[in-house]
Amino acid sequence: MKYYYFVILLCFSCAITSQNNVDKSQKLIDSLLNSVDTVEDYYEKIKVLTSNAGRMRYTPITRPLIDKAVQISQLQNNDKLLANSYYSLGNYFFFNSKIDSAEIYIDKSLSYVNDETMPFLRATNLMTKSGITRKKGNIPQALAIMLRAKEAMDKIDTLTLEAEQIRKYKGESLVLNNALANYYNQMEEVDKAIEYYDGAYKSALSLDSKVNAGIILSNKGELLLDQGKNTEALELFKEGKKLKEEGKAPSRFIMSSYLNIGNAQTKLQQYDAAAINLNKAHQHYIENGPEENIIISKNYLGSLFIATEQFNDAVTECEAAKTLALKSGNLELIADASNCLSEAYKAVGKYDKALENYKLLTKTNDSIFNENNIKKQTQQEMQYEFNKTQELNALELEAKEKQSKLYSYLAGLGLLLAMVLGFFFYRNRKQNIKLAKQQKLLKATIDEKNVLLKETHHRVKNSFQIVSSLLYLQSESVVDKEAKIAIKEAENRVRSMVLIHQKLYNKDELVGINAKEYFSDLVRDIFESHQFKSEPIPYSIEAESLVLDIETITPVGLILNELIVNTLKHAFDKVTSKSKIDIKFNKVGENLELKVIDNGKGFEGEIKSTSFGITLMKALSKKLNASLNYTSELHEGTEAKLVMRKFNVL
Repeated sequence: MKYYYFVILLCFSCAITSQNNVDKSQKLIDSLLNSVDTVEDYYEKIKVLTSNAGRMRYTPITRPLIDKAVQISQLQNNDKLLANSYYSLGNYFFFNSKIDSAEIYIDKSLSYVNDETMPFLRATNLMTKSGITRKKGNIPQALAIMLRAKEAMDKIDTLTLEAEQIRKYKGESLVLNNALANYYNQMEEVDKAIEYYDGAYKSALSLDSKVNAGIILSNKGELLLDQGKNTEALELFKEGKKLKEEGKAPSRFIMSSYLNIGNAQTKLQQYDAAAINLNKAHQHYIENGPEENIIISKNYLGSLFIATEQFNDAVTECEAAKTLALKSGNLELIADASNCLSEAYKAVGKYDKALENYKLLTKTNDSIFNENNIKKQTQQEMQYEFNKTQELNALELEAKEKQSKLYSYLAGLGLLLAMVLGFFFYRNRKQNIKLAKQQKLLKATIDEKNVLLKETHHRVKNSFQIVSSLLYLQSESVVDKEAKIAIKEAENRVRSMVLIHQKLYNKDELVGINAKEYFSDLVRDIFESHQFKSEPIPYSIEAESLVLDIETITPVGLILNELIVNTLKHAFDKVTSKSKIDIKFNKVGENLELKVIDNGKGFEGEIKSTSFGITLMKALSKKLNASLNYTSELHEGTEAKLVMRKFNVL
């Protein structure tokens, strides 16, 4: 489970919003409201009100400050004042988990932003909007919006900034790098995520921000936890907690470290220590909020109870988490609660409840990673690429125009040849620098498109795995043996396609599959999950290392699945030490040949073509312009031979 702080502290003064000094904070609020009227400059008024709301982490007590800022801005009807005030109000709703309201006011702020006079505000607005989109479950579009924020940051000319502005720029870059690391983490781009985390951590240390450094270490710890590196993750969580405490972070930031530590301890089977840490955080959030952290702590407690076989307690906590998550509309939290309940109900034998929550889990995951999200990401990435291309074209046009002028000067000013050549050398060097920038931008664009293609394979793989899991759950509740076998066969067909997209996602080669590797994994999977005999049947596989495109490998894999399953079901009445199945795949002349050979009982006559499996193989053979023939004699075994004439070898 991944939950991150997408907006981390940009002000490095001590937090003053703990529960123990609420009265002191209220007095400060009242004092600010009274004293701000004495400030003559309206922009300074807004700055005092909104910056103090930010320092107090936009807790409910700060709402009067933001309302006052909005009121002043509306009365003055000034774009700069309105942009800053609505940005602060949008952040207030974001921090208090009112996502729809947050989006409305962030969009309002963006409508007033002037890129020339407010260079940072567009980037920070987009960063908050990205966080809103993530909470709605649309990770690809959230990443695309964050890339737009990065694009806005990249356009800021740092040479024109003053010392305080440079510090602010570094702080915003820290936030942005941390957010991008979190997104790449969720998209399982581990190397990129670690690269951004390490960069953000170094920036935090250079700014002497221990709280930010602690948050970043915690985020990196969650990445390691997902990779199964539980001990390393626990060490990062503890170090992150220490840094937060040294930086005097707000209590809820420190409580998030208790949550992470408890979760890691659960995975390390340190159950007593996990219970202490999780209950400490849970009690704090129950008393102080926010609601989102209450849901997270209940889900973590549910996982602990499942690990310690306290299934009724797991149901209690996760049902409460599910109710709150459905109310908030946070898809990630709904998915975690549903997963917890599916496991807990299954453990106590309430399969109807388990299936109900499993269906909600798959539906929620589908909402997070559906085709529309991928299309939206494609549009955003294409727009980002288009913007970069436009910039490159403008640079090239500018270079050509200046070069043309340069040649005109050379023709008319022969006596100044040496000076013009020197000027030309200078321009040429400058153009080389621009070309280097162009290459860097193009490389970034290619990397982003490759991320998109890998993510597409990942989504397809996830979708197939959901179908496979549903078939498995269905088979668990089916009593009829024939129906159970039929569902198992359908599950195997789906898994053959899961394997294809899994290999495409895990390899650098995104458009082709090595037939030898794929057939080895597929055949092993079939034999492990689909043996119908009491004794395992030995098999051998000889396959040529040909890289085939997905349009070829998919039907071949499905046909091989059907041939092996038919052989396992019908070829052997009794398995002996001499029983065996041989699979061969190679290129013969201009064709590809696939053979499945057994030494079973064989048969006489023709193969019956009424079964679904035979019908499926015939349909797939047509796609490959292939012929499928059987050679068999009684007690001598059978050879099934598929000769393919239409295929693509990469």
